[in-house]
Amino acid sequence: MRTRMRNFARLGIVAGSLGLALIAGTGGAQAYTYDGTNPSSTGCSADGRTVASATARNAAGASFGTIELRYSLNCHTAWARMTLNYPESDCDNASAGYACTRGYIIRNNDGRTYSCKISPGQTQCYTPQVYDKDPLTSFAQAYVDAATGESNTRTASY
Repeated sequence: MRTRMRNFARLGIVAGSLGLALIAGTGGAQAYTYDGTNPSSTGCSADGRTVASATARNAAGASFGTIELRYSLNCHTAWARMTLNYPESDCDNASAGYACTRGYIIRNNDGRTYSCKISPGQTQCYTPQVYDKDPLTSFAQAYVDAATGESNTRTASY
């Protein structure tokens, strides 16, 4: 009798595990297909709008640029756009002594993060996108490294 009960319990555990795997495999994978893709090449940027923004500041508190959280209602995706007040100067090398400015998109529920870097001479970059349909939310973050030190600025979540 005990052996039969154990086998029945094992069968229940295996069947339950397979059922959960099927549910997870069909819902989650389909919903996150836009993760890491380019908002322009997918067409998602066509209806993209800024839903949150913040002034990116250097460590001394001076305005350095703007970090925006962009959102596409048609694709249910979010990405970050970082725009500097002036073209990026020499960065990411030993003679400069500091890193290039970066923008990040970060999804709250799982920490999925993508970034972009503003190269010398440029003023803007945008990140790949993340799937961001309710209840999922994301935020944009700017990283500034200047002679005054490093700083991070983030937007509200959307």
